[in-house]
Amino acid sequence: MDRILIQSLILLFTFFIAQPVFSTGKIPVPIDSVDYGRIPHKKVRKLLSLQKQFGVKTFNDMNTVCYNSPDSNLYNIFTKTQLIKQDINAVWTNLTQVSPQDEFDGRIVKFGLLYSKKHNNILYRNDIKSGIEEGQILFFNLRVLSGIKNIAVALEVTQLDNDNKTIEYCYVDHGSTKGTQMICLTKASEGYTEIKQITRYRCNTKLRNNRLYSFFHERIVNELFKNIKDKSEISNAKALTIP
Repeated sequence: MDRILIQSLILLFTFFIAQPVFSTGKIPVPIDSVDYGRIPHKKVRKLLSLQKQFGVKTFNDMNTVCYNSPDSNLYNIFTKTQLIKQDINAVWTNLTQVSPQDEFDGRIVKFGLLYSKKHNNILYRNDIKSGIEEGQILFFNLRVLSGIKNIAVALEVTQLDNDNKTIEYCYVDHGSTKGTQMICLTKASEGYTEIKQITRYRCNTKLRNNRLYSFFHERIVNELFKNIKDKSEISNAKALTIP
């Protein structure tokens, strides 16, 4: 082989070896890559398709529509509290480290799928995933009226504050609701914990905004509180019985 050709090939090989490796993991996940066959909920599939109709191409393109304080008169507010007979740190662990498909999977709320901005991947119902993180976009199917009516909801975890024991979720745009949900833990007497859920919301229709949302939202929050309360107090009871 010609000497000049050999030297050229060596230089070319050295050039490509020296280049940084391109990480496909950094490419935003397109909505078209979703496996609809792994999402059993028709309304969740429809909500994903609706995002595409509004020009959203990747999960990172999705925008949140959080509570806006200058427009506070346009929002309704919902609050619910529960006392949990367990230390605040243990309750926080149960709240944040349980997989979303277990934590949000009651009679009304059914987990659909999750997109993680941190890990840039999609996780379906049967995928193993531990813990809630900032930047997760969670898709749920809400079974109302015993499943006669189903509603798809998408929320993004916009804040997870370990110091103040607070989680904030904002609704994702192009859904039926705008606003912010917050879950806060505070210390109570006797070493117990108070968990509070605060939601500021406004819906697309008057009926849903004035009547339906608060009615079903309270039942959803009750399911979540019962789940966390049972996990926390059962684990506490087991610890007290260990000799």
